[in-house]
Amino acid sequence: MSTRSLTKFIRLSARDRYLILMGLSWIGANYHFWRSKGRYPNSRHDLVWGLGFDQGVYDQELMDRTLALHAAITSLKAGGRLRVETSIEFSICALAVRVAVTRHRHGHQSLDIAQVDSASASLLRRLETVRKRTKRSEVRLLGIVSYQQSAHVWRDFAKWLRVHLLDCSCKQKRRLPPPRSSPPRSYRYIVTQLALWARAELLDRKEEIPCERELRRLVSLALRYVRRGRTKFYVPDLLYDKVFASARLATFITIRMEKRSQFKDNK
Repeated sequence: MSTRSLTKFIRLSARDRYLILMGLSWIGANYHFWRSKGRYPNSRHDLVWGLGFDQGVYDQELMDRTLALHAAITSLKAGGRLRVETSIEFSICALAVRVAVTRHRHGHQSLDIAQVDSASASLLRRLETVRKRTKRSEVRLLGIVSYQQSAHVWRDFAKWLRVHLLDCSCKQKRRLPPPRSSPPRSYRYIVTQLALWARAELLDRKEEIPCERELRRLVSLALRYVRRGRTKFYVPDLLYDKVFASARLATFITIRMEKRSQFKDNK
């Protein structure tokens, strides 16, 4: 079945184009950062590092479609008719709008349009209407099983985007739970991994290594310092850069142990 049979159009005003592009640009920027640097700049580290959480599934074809949509909408200049061949592409546009509005509300990137909420809500309704129309065409021409498979892949990819690329930095410092008598499994996993990195660095430096219990306590203390803003870096900087984390934590542990040793000597 020719894809031209499924082709739909939606007319975008200059304001509609701007809203979608702001979200697509942010998605694209984070994707290119990930590909070039090898780490996620805006991720849900509590989910990425947690055990048993659904982190979604990356799909290169859908990412390519997302980047192609950005190029197509950019070429519209002041607006015009956008040609779309699948319902998923309308879902991508809707996600982009929600991303742009969220960043605007959180103060990360202001949208230079009046009445952001009403403008975005109107555009989202139009996108949903044409998405449903395109879905019905896909089901009629390709079958319900084919549509459901595509929809499942999209949902997994959208979840991957939100977990790995689209989190707001303003929420990151609040999400990592503080140590408790029975800390969550994801927090224990983070401490375990960071402790392994710190131990390896201390071995490499030929520094004293505390016992396992003390090592974990010092790693947890270092994380508390980071969460409370006592450093110039954040928790994700430790989680996604092994070399940086190893060096910082090893130095922190060495300094704390030296202070404790000096205190004992003075007594």
